[in-house]
Parts: sequence; structure tokens; C-alpha cells
Amino acid sequence: MKTIPARWFTKGRIAPIRVIVAHDMEAPEGPLTAENVAHYFGTTTKKASAHVCVDNNSAVRCVADKDTAWAAPGANSDGLQLEIAGYMRQTRSEWLDVYSKAALAQAAKVAADWAKAYGIPVRHLTVAQLLAGERGFVGHVDVSKAYGRSSHTDPGPGFPWEYFLELVRDDLDQPLTTEDIVKQLPLLKRGGQTGEHVETLQALLIARSHPEVKVTGVFDKVTEDALMEVQTWGHLVPDGECGPKTWPVLLRVQG
Repeated sequence: MKTIPARWFTKGRIAPIRVIVAHDMEAPEGPLTAENVAHYFGTTTKKASAHVCVDNNSAVRCVADKDTAWAAPGANSDGLQLEIAGYMRQTRSEWLDVYSKAALAQAAKVAADWAKAYGIPVRHLTVAQLLAGERGFVGHVDVSKAYGRSSHTDPGPGFPWEYFLELVRDDLDQPLTTEDIVKQLPLLKRGGQTGEHVETLQALLIARSHPEVKVTGVFDKVTEDALMEVQTWGHLVPDGECGPKTWPVLLRVQG
């Protein structure tokens, strides 16, 4: 990994490393984006920096892990700061275009090395978990919400956390567990909910011997009725809502 030293950072740390913080660069995407942003950190009068910058073909070291980068107030002392080429405004599909997939792959390699070196679990922490001192991955937005010391909301609502963390696990050769999957899935219930998660639910219901269910992406009464049957079979309250207790029953391998 090439090194372009940042101008602003603090030598040493006052707390052990416990989180990896994802940022986006808000800079034009290209083959030298990481280098350009690293040069910015090396020359700017603004007191800001990151540990590593990545784009679609390279990773550039700006601050050593043992030192404290100035990037996410509240999670600087115990965080590793990772700048990824992209914009906060990007949609999920834009984060998964050819360029961004390559940038995420570069970022995952860096993050996997960090996770292995510092024992950081490959999971996206909630704000409550971050505040509780748990270990894992967060975005700058999570740090802002937790500590209220900045207004940054990157890497944005379209950032594909589940895709990125799966890349990190692949680099670590860690399979995605049912618990990891369930944490990424929302509460679903009848009443206008649509989309890919409903399609996943419907496909799982079909696999659970409910051929009357159709994969439409609309949480209809047929889906609700089938879900309630599965909940009854799984010794759950048949409330017709698919949440953290029901998803594992649907995902469980039949034997």
C-alpha cells in the first residue's frame, strides 16, 4: 500500500481500536481518486484526515493505525477511518455499479485486515450498540447520531452495508451466519409494505410448503396467512409479522 501522509492527526491513541468507520469521499470518481483525496489530507488547512483512502484500483495510507485520524468526532480515539470513493447521494444501485463495486472490494480488503488484526466483528452496529461500547463497523452518520459532535451523514442511506460486509467476510473466509442475516432484515407486516424483502419472505414461505404464495413483492393476505401458519409451527405467536423471532424460523434448514 502506498503512503501519502496526512497533515493533521494525533500521534498515538487514548483508547483501544474497537470500530471501523466508513466514509465517502465526495470527490469525482476516477483511477486516482484515492491519491487525490490523500494529497488533499496532506495539504489542507482544514483539520481532517483518515487512516486509508480507497478507490477502484488502489488503497492509500494517510495515517498509521497506531495514530488517531481526525475524521469522526466521538469515534476518533477508538476508530479506524476508511474513506471510500463515492458520494453520499448515491443510490444503492449506484453504489453497486462497476466502479463502486471495485472500490468496495478495495475497501473490504483493508477492512478485513483491520478486523483480523484488532478482533473487530464484521457487523454493522446500531447507534445504541455504538454507544454501549460494542465492537464492529459503523458509518460516519452513526457516529454523528450517537455523539452529536458532527453533522455528517455519510456514506449515505444508499450505502450497501450487507454487500460490503459480505465482501469483508469473504476476505476473512467467514461465512454469513443466520444471526448476521437477521440483523439486516426489517420487520415486515401487512399494510402496504412492498419490495425485495417481501419477495424474500414470499420465496421462503413457498420453500416452507406454501405454494399458494406468489412472489409479488406485495405483503398481501395470502402471505400473512401463510406466515401465521409457519409461526404456529415454529411455536411463535401467530401475529402475521415477520421480525427477529420469525426470520430465523423461515431461514432454518429443514431436516
